[in-house]
Amino acid sequence: MALGPLLLAASIGAVAATATGLGTLSAPCDPPKDRGLHSRPTPTSGGVAILLAVGLGVILTAVFFPSLVEKRLAAPLILASLFGVLGLVDDMFGVPAKAKLALQALAALIFCAFVVRVESLSTPFGGLDLGPVGGVLGSALWIVVAINAVNFMDGVNGLAAGALMIAEIALGLAAVHSGERPIAALSFIAAAAGAGFLPWNLPGGRIFQGDCGALFSGGLFAGLVLVGAGPSGEAGLSVWFGPLALLPLLTDVFLTLLSRARRGLSLLDAHREHLFQRWLLAKPRSHARVALRTWRMMMLAGTTGLVMLATPVRFHALLFAIALACSIASWLWTDRQVKRSG
Repeated sequence: MALGPLLLAASIGAVAATATGLGTLSAPCDPPKDRGLHSRPTPTSGGVAILLAVGLGVILTAVFFPSLVEKRLAAPLILASLFGVLGLVDDMFGVPAKAKLALQALAALIFCAFVVRVESLSTPFGGLDLGPVGGVLGSALWIVVAINAVNFMDGVNGLAAGALMIAEIALGLAAVHSGERPIAALSFIAAAAGAGFLPWNLPGGRIFQGDCGALFSGGLFAGLVLVGAGPSGEAGLSVWFGPLALLPLLTDVFLTLLSRARRGLSLLDAHREHLFQRWLLAKPRSHARVALRTWRMMMLAGTTGLVMLATPVRFHALLFAIALACSIASWLWTDRQVKRSG
């Protein structure tokens, strides 16, 4: 990547930081909740600033670096924006969990049916053909799972926003390695917008990104992974890179939901049972300490994903399976330590 696009990304971060601060003047506030970890009403303007900063970044890129803007990136941007608007409505007025999930699934299915879907998964034994129907359903499931994993983990200052920034940087580097420069540029712009918001959220939790920011950022990441992977699942990028880069978040969400399901509890009700929440509350710990620990795991996951791309395609699924086993083992070990500490 040339220096110009990187300087542009840095400028977008500054725009996001400014917009985030100005957004406090008229932003809706998130009141303290039993399931939350904050004790005062907090503006939720950060997500709007992230969304607008990314949009401005795309416009400026089209003006100054037109070769880095492609029509195929319009669809994931629109999809992510729709998720962001849905999140904004939820931040302002509240949307029932089932209705929100249904709308997410509908948007994801339309995107995968008419824009892009992965119809084959690489395995050590060759390609696993999913077909058009399986490709639509599987790809839409990936989008819905990814955006909700990000949103569910957005409960500690800096954790989700910083984690997505790291995943977006990793995606950008993976796209550069794969020759997908337009995807790389958009990934870096998204990471820069998140970086601009982050100082307002950590330390202190002065502003939240809300569902608007979490759903937009997660949706853009998930959509770009599908566009890069293509129907073959191994076009420019590997589809296995996406879940590997988000593995620390996905592991916590799935194991937490599995624990609740085993106890007959609702999977849609808000709660404070995620491992990062319990780890924060078990002993008095700062939000920064929990966020930094998660960021380190995200860096490891992203680095593993980049290493995976340097291996033959037939090893991608195997390396993901190994990383998944390690992530689960790490979660179980930490869960045991949290329970012992009370």
